[in-house]
Amino acid sequence: MTKKIILLPLFFLTLTYASAESYDDTSPALRPTLNDKSILNEDSNHSVSESKILMYNSLYLTGYERDEVEEFRKLFKRPTYNALLRDSLEEAMELRLYVRKALVNAGLPPELEYLPVVESYYKTKAKSRSGALGLWQFMANSVKPFLELNDFVDERLDPWKETEAAIQKLSDNYRMFHDWLLAIAAYNCGAGTMQRALNKAEVKNFWYLCEKELLPKQTRDYVPKLLAIADLTINSEYYQMDIPFHQEEYETLYNEANGIFDYVTVNKPYSIKQLAREMRLDTDTMLYLNPSFIEGYTHPTKESVIRLPKGTLESAQAALEKIEPLEIPFKYKVVKGDTLWGISRKYKVSVKSICELNNIKENAVLSIGKILYIPPK
Repeated sequence: MTKKIILLPLFFLTLTYASAESYDDTSPALRPTLNDKSILNEDSNHSVSESKILMYNSLYLTGYERDEVEEFRKLFKRPTYNALLRDSLEEAMELRLYVRKALVNAGLPPELEYLPVVESYYKTKAKSRSGALGLWQFMANSVKPFLELNDFVDERLDPWKETEAAIQKLSDNYRMFHDWLLAIAAYNCGAGTMQRALNKAEVKNFWYLCEKELLPKQTRDYVPKLLAIADLTINSEYYQMDIPFHQEEYETLYNEANGIFDYVTVNKPYSIKQLAREMRLDTDTMLYLNPSFIEGYTHPTKESVIRLPKGTLESAQAALEKIEPLEIPFKYKVVKGDTLWGISRKYKVSVKSICELNNIKENAVLSIGKILYIPPK
């Protein structure tokens, strides 16, 4: 049976604004409400036509009338960028709908559906020059406490888990700054950078920080780019752009698009491909559902949760009883107080076998941070 979720199109939303001072952080919904006039920034001298006001009522965030946003609208109206925007959304349609569902469930602004376009063009394996990875482009030094990252697991490659992490991080930013544009900008530049900028600012809003150049250039462009993409996409008919919203598909979400799976937990290294073959499932499907296991198998010593197609839990449990866990050497990073004898006891292997595998002597002094390969039992 498919799970049906009904969501009114965005242009039916009627919202009433609550200021930062009156907003209750204890509320389960992070989305305060809007009125018709809140699309106009208090510090803005820009004017908006009546038709634009009606159109902006379908949106949650503010600032769409600003020149900075208009520049990015012009850019993405160009044929090349128009095609890039459409293709990135269409090729990742199921993930896009999952992100939409997750945002609705968390009570976050619907325009955040288009933040992965700004971050990665909805590419789950996208990697920036600075090392940010995945759909939502988490840096290695910013994954904690949201995601797991080690020699065997990188949850930044898992679009479902990374979406949950991004929502949590954005929600935390909003609780900190009480303003969605500041929260979104802080997602790009970091909460620390944002707080330092606000400490220097006489006016505590995003556009003032931009005008005074208190934020990095990348961050000053980040929010206008998101607003432009969201406006063009949500109001694609108005702008005569062929970008489907997929409301009908959203109302009948299922399985991957809806984030509905079965899960099985293991504590040893199991090959994802071998498990798929034993279950008589397509190996590519299983790898697609479990992209965070970067070596193709679960963690050798820690608990791992394998994502399964809905309805296959019993098959997976039966398969795991038949197949043997892998016998592989795995990496261990030496911490303060470690000795070869202690490590050998922990993993129930001999000191000699550890030394042979790592080409070290049995009386070797271990330096903190050194990587040791631990042989199978």
